[in-house]
Amino acid sequence: MVFPSNESAETTPFGASFIQTFRALRHRNFRYYWIGLSISLIGTWMQTVALSWLAYDLTASPFMLGLINVVALVPVVPVSLFAGVISDRFSRKTLSMIASLILALQALALALLTWFKVIDIWQVMILSFILGAAGALEQPARMAMVSDMVGKEDLANAVALNASIFNLARIIGPSIAGLLVAWTGEAGCFAVNAAARLAVVVTLFFVRVPFQPKVKEKRGTRAGLMGGFRYVWNTKAIRSLMTIVAVTSFFSMSYVMLATVFASDILKTGPAGVGFLMTAVGIGAIVGALLVASLREGKRGRWLMWGNLIGSAFLIAFCFSRTLPIALALILAVGISNAIRQNLSNSLLQIITPEDLQGRVMSIFNIFFNSMSRLGNMAVGGVADFTGVAWAVGLGGAASLIWSIIALWQMPEVRRLA
Repeated sequence: MVFPSNESAETTPFGASFIQTFRALRHRNFRYYWIGLSISLIGTWMQTVALSWLAYDLTASPFMLGLINVVALVPVVPVSLFAGVISDRFSRKTLSMIASLILALQALALALLTWFKVIDIWQVMILSFILGAAGALEQPARMAMVSDMVGKEDLANAVALNASIFNLARIIGPSIAGLLVAWTGEAGCFAVNAAARLAVVVTLFFVRVPFQPKVKEKRGTRAGLMGGFRYVWNTKAIRSLMTIVAVTSFFSMSYVMLATVFASDILKTGPAGVGFLMTAVGIGAIVGALLVASLREGKRGRWLMWGNLIGSAFLIAFCFSRTLPIALALILAVGISNAIRQNLSNSLLQIITPEDLQGRVMSIFNIFFNSMSRLGNMAVGGVADFTGVAWAVGLGGAASLIWSIIALWQMPEVRRLA
């Protein structure tokens, strides 16, 4: 498949709908970035699986798995808000490169501590804090930078393509991690992630996005930040999208973090079972992301709402599964539905937000998604200590289903988004 490199994206029309699905790759800058991100995300998912397994091995507590996520959440709010303002005023490319370097060093520290067998849970907590801070610095800039690369016309497609490689990495990364943990221990996964993180830095050197500050008026950081909050609150469609992301993330995302416990305690499998579950989630999410990438304008808001509702129903069904094949089929469906909701929320927010506010709006989106999902992880993990993981995740799915029905009925402004 050949993609012309014209940065204006004025190319000869693609005949096949299959190629149309990948139309954002017409942009040279986005292609380079997409390749680097693909490599980096494989390492990220390897570290995610290895870190969960390491933490559960150190503590044998689902609650501690959730607490590690909350520790990573602590810096998210202040750093994300600051990052959103500066990403509207300074080079988003530079911010992304700095954050990627910090994340590479964090992974290297995990690798060394684990390799020399001096790792303890308090060290995992500190490094999780650093992970959360660096990720919060990177994400608003990275999300808004996609718009700089492809423009509004191909933005929804680019967001979906980014999600597709995120979830392809979710398949490849855990599969490699399961084998590597059995062979070298968790340290090998952390070391690979440190190297993979540098891939984004390298490819960003080849990205040529002219820097133009999005905020030209001279306002302080606090004033700029409050301007972003006012815009989110006063724009009904954006406020509703943020609410959907926040509530659903709190109640329905814990199954990813608790996959280790579910595989161990319910399905009676080891690290390989965790890898299979994560792989199924990734396949489903790729399908959902490519489906979103194929959508043209029209009824995208309805797709979002129905994906939100159906995903919650499949999550409840997943909690009743007791064999690996059934669990894999149901978690695949959950992955498809969640990808539809998440990708459409992300892209619709950027499409309807003015360019001079995109960094701040995406920082608020990042806060809602990350903070609520991590708080939900801790809450569901705490419940799981008393009820078992299946009941805890199932109750979260039921709450998410009820909320999805309410949102479908009470938020027509989202349903009308094209």
